[in-house]
Amino acid sequence: MSFSSGLDICSYSQFPDEDEVLLPAGTKFLIQKIECEDIQDKYNIHIKLLAKNNILQQQLDKTDCVTTMQLANSELDYLDMEILLKYVKDNLNLTTIHLSHNRIYEQAAEALVDILKSNKIITTLQLTSNQLYDKGAEVLGNALKVNTTLKNLNLRDNGISVNGTDALRDALKENQTLTNLNLACNRISNEGAEVIANALKVNHTLTTLNLGLNQISDKGAEALADALKFNLTLITLDLHRNLITEKGAQALADGLKANKTLHTLNLRYNKISDPGAEILAEALKVNQTLNTIYLKSNTISDKGAHALSDMLKVNQTLTSLYLEDNQIYDKGAQALADTLKFNQTLITLDLHRNQISDKGAEAFGDALIVNQTLNILHLYMNQISDRAVEALSYKLKVHQACTTVTFRDNEIFAKETEAFADAFRHDPTITSVHLADDAMMDFGIEALGQELGVRRAPTLPNSTSDRIIDTRGNVLADKLQVHEIVTTLNLQHNQISDEGVQAVADTLKVNQTLTTLYLQNNQISNKGAKTLALALKVNQTLTTLDLEHNQISNRGAEALADALQVNQTLTILNLGCNSISGKGAQVLADALKVNTFLTSLDLGHNEISDKGAQSIADTLKVNQILTTLILSKNEISDKGAKALAMALKVNRNLTTLDLQNNQISYKVTEAFSDALKVNQTLTTLNLATNQISTKGAEIIGKALKVNQTLIALDLSSNNILDKGVEALSNTLKVNQTLTTLGVWYNGISEKGAEALAEALKVNQTLTTLDLNCNKISDKGAEVLADALKVNKTLTTLNLIANQISDKGAEALADALMINETLTALNLDKNQITEKGIGALSDAVKFRQPVTTLCLLQNQISAKEAEVLANTLEVHETLTTLSLEHNQIYDRELKQSRPF
Repeated sequence: MSFSSGLDICSYSQFPDEDEVLLPAGTKFLIQKIECEDIQDKYNIHIKLLAKNNILQQQLDKTDCVTTMQLANSELDYLDMEILLKYVKDNLNLTTIHLSHNRIYEQAAEALVDILKSNKIITTLQLTSNQLYDKGAEVLGNALKVNTTLKNLNLRDNGISVNGTDALRDALKENQTLTNLNLACNRISNEGAEVIANALKVNHTLTTLNLGLNQISDKGAEALADALKFNLTLITLDLHRNLITEKGAQALADGLKANKTLHTLNLRYNKISDPGAEILAEALKVNQTLNTIYLKSNTISDKGAHALSDMLKVNQTLTSLYLEDNQIYDKGAQALADTLKFNQTLITLDLHRNQISDKGAEAFGDALIVNQTLNILHLYMNQISDRAVEALSYKLKVHQACTTVTFRDNEIFAKETEAFADAFRHDPTITSVHLADDAMMDFGIEALGQELGVRRAPTLPNSTSDRIIDTRGNVLADKLQVHEIVTTLNLQHNQISDEGVQAVADTLKVNQTLTTLYLQNNQISNKGAKTLALALKVNQTLTTLDLEHNQISNRGAEALADALQVNQTLTILNLGCNSISGKGAQVLADALKVNTFLTSLDLGHNEISDKGAQSIADTLKVNQILTTLILSKNEISDKGAKALAMALKVNRNLTTLDLQNNQISYKVTEAFSDALKVNQTLTTLNLATNQISTKGAEIIGKALKVNQTLIALDLSSNNILDKGVEALSNTLKVNQTLTTLGVWYNGISEKGAEALAEALKVNQTLTTLDLNCNKISDKGAEVLADALKVNKTLTTLNLIANQISDKGAEALADALMINETLTALNLDKNQITEKGIGALSDAVKFRQPVTTLCLLQNQISAKEAEVLANTLEVHETLTTLSLEHNQIYDRELKQSRPF
């Protein structure tokens, strides 16, 4: 037949020949000609496609009275917009539509205009990361002139420039309802900022405006500042990641002196430095409305901190000051700490990632004894020792207002843990304790466990606040009522043995609020696992238990399995990297036939073998709740893998299956292929580092031409070679769901790269392609570069260790000049020198949306490093630049730079 299958059939103009094609229900076409081949007894049917198969229509038919429609990442195009328009006209309840990350172009924007004109109750429209450009903004602007209900409009990352802002300006002058407008990550520049500022002088409804990541410098800031002098409604102004210096800060400061409404000003990642901080500080001595200012990553040092501390002695409205990732040392910290003794309004002070040492921390400790209003103080990622942490912990005993203190990246030992436990007893407002990677011994655990178990709920006035102590690991900020207490306990990477875990288990028996417990990378054996299992039979709140990287074998697994038959709250259990064999897997599998709560089980890096895999497969046929199953590196061969594949034909809930690093050959891929043709729930399948080979890749490729649910497939390190990747490439031409494909270390050359490139020119869904550790060379890089000039969906391309030199780098750089979607490019461990670096540097200057560029272990010298440094001066969106292991010495860039 001469047509293609898939969801978006109408978008193809040339169709690959297929002997068998599955046309999804709803596909409309006109038969133009039928030819009969007498020799082969075969008919060729020539058709003209009239309309696509539409899953959207099927979904809309099932919804009668929804108020929020969530259609982000749904592959929608202009035909879908027409269908949506018909639905919206008839729906009298719909108030919110999420359409972010789709393929909505200018043509589809016309349908959106009709939606806004016809529907009289929609209040929120989310359009982040589409491709509306200026024409789309223009038609939306015209719609806003007549729309009387829309309050929130998100146009982030849509390629809108000054021409688009002209239409939005006119709309803002007439519209009487829009309150929130997000234009971040576009191409507005100074000229566009001036246009928007002009509208703000007359607009009387907008309260929130986001212009971050728009290449706005001082001139644009001056225009917006002038608007602040007249505007009477704007509450939040976001200008993060622009190019504003002290000159722009001066203008904004003048605006703040006159403005009577602005509450929040975001100036993160600009170039304000000390003079700008001093100017803003003077303005805040006068301003009486601003309560939050973000000054992260602005090269502010002690001098700027002194100016801000002087301001805090006078200002009585500022409640949140964010100064993280600057250059503040102890002197600046001491100045701010001294101010806290007098200031009665500041609630949040963020100073993480500065240069503060023990002296500065001690100053804050003294200040907290006096201060009764500061609620959150972030000091992590500084240079504070365990001694200073201990001292400050004792001072927390008498400070009942500060409920969040962070010291992440310091070393807390038994004595200090006891101090924290003691402080914890005196402070009844802390809700989350993170002591990961702190070399904590059993003694410290016992001290903390006693407090967790016996502490009564505090009797304080009803109010909400953020309460956390975090000493390494992610900082969690839970908004909890004051009668609630600890919900998360992170004790990973310590030296906790079975004796220490007893205290934790005792806590679980009486504690009624803990939901998450991290105990990975400790020294817990079967005895400790049994202790925890007994606690799980009693505990009614814990939902996540992580025991990865301990010393638990079958007996410990048996105890936990027994607990799972009784426990009714645990949803996530991680037993990866222990010593569980097939016997242990079998008892866990039996437990899951009874348990109806566990949704995620990680048994990766154990020894369950085929016996364990078969037991788990049997369970999958009856279990109706498990969604994630990790069985990586478990000595599973074809027998066990086939059992799991057969289970997928029956199972209706598993979404993620990880079988990487086992002993699975191409012979079992036929079983997986059959499963993928009928399974409608699996979205992620990891078969990396097995023995799939070319033949296996071909078999799986055929299945994915039919499968419409899998979004991530990893066949890395399987020796699939060029022929295998060619088969997968043919699949990508028709598959409409796969977003991530991993094929690293597969012996792929330029020939395979060429096949992938052809697929990328047609494919409209793939966002991540991993080709690391192959041998595509410059020729392969060139053909991929040509594809990037056409492709509109790929965001991440990994090409580590692929023998790419300057020629390939230059080709990729040229592609970046045209491509508008790629944000991450990894070229580590190649052979790129001065010429290639120059080309990539120029491309990155031009292409602001690029956020990640990895070039470690190439042949970059100090000269090329200087070129990249100059690029960073004008590029404000790059968050990761990796240059380790090049030929750069102490005076130049030497390692990854996070921004």
